[in-house]
Amino acid sequence: MVSRLNIFIGFFVLTLILGCKVDKDDKTVKTLQFSVAEEIPVPEPSGLDLTYDESGFWVVSDENSTVYLIDSWGKVVKNFKVNGYDLEGITVIDEGKLAVILERTREVVVLDTSGTEMKRAKLELTGELNSGLEGITYNPKLKRFYLVNEKDPILLLTLDENLRELSRDTLSFLKDASGIYFDSADNKLWILSDESRMIVKTDLSGKEVFDKYIIKVEQPEGITFNRAGTRLYVVSDIRGSLYVFNLE
Repeated sequence: MVSRLNIFIGFFVLTLILGCKVDKDDKTVKTLQFSVAEEIPVPEPSGLDLTYDESGFWVVSDENSTVYLIDSWGKVVKNFKVNGYDLEGITVIDEGKLAVILERTREVVVLDTSGTEMKRAKLELTGELNSGLEGITYNPKLKRFYLVNEKDPILLLTLDENLRELSRDTLSFLKDASGIYFDSADNKLWILSDESRMIVKTDLSGKEVFDKYIIKVEQPEGITFNRAGTRLYVVSDIRGSLYVFNLE
C-alpha cells in the first residue's frame, strides 16, 4: 500500500502558495497545496499526532473508538480500544503517555501508549452531541492542554495537567473547529476547520489571528506538524487519507 509514505524521510515537492486575498480583518489568506496524499489503514481517521520520536503517527478512529500507531510506511504497528464512543482527537504528552477526547460524552482521557487508562475527566459543555469536542493538543512547558469544541459555540478550552478547566474562549473566525496543534517553536496554536477548509494560526487564547491558510482537503479532521515546523500533516475523515504539506 503506501510505500510512498516513506517520502516523509526524504524527498518532498515544494509547497505552492497559490495566490492570496484579503479578508475583512485585513489578514492575508493563502492557499497551501499538499505534496503527498496517501490512504492509511484507519477507518474514518479523526485525530492525528506524530509519535514522540517522530518516527510514525498516532491516529484515532471515530468509527471504532480505536487508537492506531502507524509507521512511516503506513503499516499498523499496534492498536487498542478506548472505553467510550466517538473518539475525535489525540495528542502526545511525553514518551509514555497520550490524551484523547470523546466528542459525545465531552470527556478527556489520559492513557499510556499501551492503552491503559490513567485518568479521565468530563467537561461541562452543552449543545448537540455530535457538535462537541473535536481536537486536543498539549503544551509540555506549561503542562497545559488546549481543546476545541466543534460549534454552537466554537470554543477553545485550556486545561491544566490534572484536566481541570482553566479557561474557555469563543472563536468567531471559523465556521467550525475540527483540530488543533500547539506550536512550541513560537508558542502559537494552529486551529483546523472542516467547514472552512482552513487552518488559522492564533495566540494561546484564540483572540489574535496571525495567519490563515486554505487547504484543499475534504473533511479535514486532524492536524500536526514536525518539531522543525517544516512539514504539516492533515488527515481526512471521509477520504481516509493522510496529506503532507511541505513548508520549507
